[in-house]
Amino acid sequence: MLGKRRKSIPKKYIVIGIVVLIIVILVIFSFTLKNDRKLNPFENAIKDGVVYVEKIITYPFKYLIKNAYEYNELKDTSKDNDVLETSIDRIDSIETENIELRRQLDELKEELSIDYTLSDYEYLNATVVSRNVGFWYNTVTIDKGTYNGIEKDMVVINAKGLIGRVIRTSTFTSEVRLITTSDTNNKISVHVSNGDTNLYGLISNYNYDDNLLEVEGISNTKSVNVGDFVYTSGLGGIFPSGILIGTVTNITTDSYDLAKIIKVTPSADFTDINYVSVLKRKSEEE
Repeated sequence: MLGKRRKSIPKKYIVIGIVVLIIVILVIFSFTLKNDRKLNPFENAIKDGVVYVEKIITYPFKYLIKNAYEYNELKDTSKDNDVLETSIDRIDSIETENIELRRQLDELKEELSIDYTLSDYEYLNATVVSRNVGFWYNTVTIDKGTYNGIEKDMVVINAKGLIGRVIRTSTFTSEVRLITTSDTNNKISVHVSNGDTNLYGLISNYNYDDNLLEVEGISNTKSVNVGDFVYTSGLGGIFPSGILIGTVTNITTDSYDLAKIIKVTPSADFTDINYVSVLKRKSEEE
């Protein structure tokens, strides 16, 4: 028993213990120093030593925390860059699609001899200020005139569809002929859209009792369905293409069984028109 040698403590543990002890002593000593008196050289050295040792100990932790923060920021920046690159790619794709659509639109306008579409116009809002009771479905007067740039034959719409066109102007008012007018010379070229097929005809009449527009000129062999949408065709040079007029409600044929007579329910409510927009053609510079 007495001959056995005791196990010695590894030197590295001794060194670590001494360092820790010194640090503890220095920290305790630094707290005992009074801030309201001048330190002597020995106390000064002790205090500086404590600060120096503290910097050495805390530096690795500060370094790791700083790098972790910068790494997270770099990851967030990388994600933002990915989103930005995706958005830029999407913008480029949309712009390419727009260029192609504009090209197709120009070709279609040239093929159909259409001068203008809705994209060629800007909107000027106006209010209906008077309406002839005796000719309720013929005309309305709006509070915009030549002073606002209104000209004859400008197209008038509201939020639901086509209203009519300007037929007379003064400085501050304009008279608008409605598409429901009893004037038989006021025929408007339209197309009936039922998906893949566009059929062209003319608005020829308005039935006040049933509140239905009549479209004629479509061959009896052409397919038209109840519920199909009716738009302006752009033919004739006054009404741009693509303005909603209404939906097909009833389909019959003429007395010779050669052409269809299509009854259309207007999308706009012509019994109560208060606010409209006048389509002003954009300048060439725009």
